[in-house]
Amino acid sequence: MLRKLLSQRKSALTKLIAECKACISKAPSGNLLISTSHDIPYFYHKKPDSARKLLSPKTQLPLISSLAKKEYYSKIIIEAEAELEALNNLLSIKNRQSIAKVYENLHPEKKRFVKQCEETHEASLEKWETMPEPNHEPESGKYYIPTKRGELVRSMNEYKIANALYDAGIPYKYEFPYKAVNGKILRPDFYVHNINTDQTFYWEHFGMMNNPQYVMNSFMYKISLYEAGGIIPGKNLITTFSGGEYELSEETINDMIQTYLI
Repeated sequence: MLRKLLSQRKSALTKLIAECKACISKAPSGNLLISTSHDIPYFYHKKPDSARKLLSPKTQLPLISSLAKKEYYSKIIIEAEAELEALNNLLSIKNRQSIAKVYENLHPEKKRFVKQCEETHEASLEKWETMPEPNHEPESGKYYIPTKRGELVRSMNEYKIANALYDAGIPYKYEFPYKAVNGKILRPDFYVHNINTDQTFYWEHFGMMNNPQYVMNSFMYKISLYEAGGIIPGKNLITTFSGGEYELSEETINDMIQTYLI
């Protein structure tokens, strides 16, 4: 999630710098100088290699405004470029995983005496993918739709989500068991892993939200059990919905993937 926020900020800064530079390119040459006498401001236009020229706020207000904006945008660029450089450094460190690789580069005998502080993405992903699945019976219902990865799912919405995860390279487990606080075994539609942050999320799709009985007996029941166990929508639980005239769109699925998993 942090990497996603940093990337969004980087994009916003890049756009802001470009917009400021475009405005400056259209501004007149020189700078705006201001002096005050008896609480009255006097505006001057100072061009390179020439004396300053007094400007009249009544007749030359557009020029005064343009010069003021030019100075403002120039200072914005300086600050934005400094922040952008810092963000690039942070993102670069995240990509290199320098802390995680310190342990990998140790002599094997030295590793016996230290506890690894941080795993590489590859090691964390391997551990997650080889995690044994508890021995529980699958939920009732037919599994008849084959996904791109090869497992069978029970609905077209699950099919769309599974294929979107697969296409985006997001590791996932289908209906991986979750033991709720009351001992009930739930089967979240997907258990997914963000390889950039090592965060895991459950993903539930609620597909009959136009049915009041379903909302009460399935949606509200499951959400209450998840929340009781610290699985909170928007934090570590991704939720999508459909029902009636509303269908789950590929755009919504991809937005969820971009927001939580990349």
